[in-house]
Amino acid sequence: MCAPVRTHVRTVDSDRIPRKHARIPALSATTTPVRVLIVDDAPFFQEVARDLVDATSGFECVGAACSGEEGVDQAARLRPDLVLMDVRMPGIGGIEAARRISADGNPAVVVLVSADQGLADVPCGAAPEVVPKHKLCGSLLTRLWEARGEPLVVSRS
Repeated sequence: MCAPVRTHVRTVDSDRIPRKHARIPALSATTTPVRVLIVDDAPFFQEVARDLVDATSGFECVGAACSGEEGVDQAARLRPDLVLMDVRMPGIGGIEAARRISADGNPAVVVLVSADQGLADVPCGAAPEVVPKHKLCGSLLTRLWEARGEPLVVSRS
């Protein structure tokens, strides 16, 4: 097992994420949506995040977990494209869970989310940003995915 890379996480400012793909071309209805796993110990936030993901074109919620350990297991089983991971949870927590998902060779993009405002200096090697929960919205979700170099192609049927 390799040692985790230590970096500093920056808080995402939704206005600074590149808007490379302002106009997204339409494809057939068979376009595969971005598969999202939600990992949070608060059932209320899980429900809100699930509703947000399901209401955002091009994304679908494939599962939810309420601990870091369960999130790692679900990520291995479900192989999501994107994981919305709470930073602070009982057990291993979001940062360690993100590292484990990455160490397992899972190519999922892990986005850390938190209700805490002072997390700009959280050390983390598996996810480059912390998104404040109150700023999470469909357009931010889309821009976070596209900023990773994966254009989102949405069927406009």
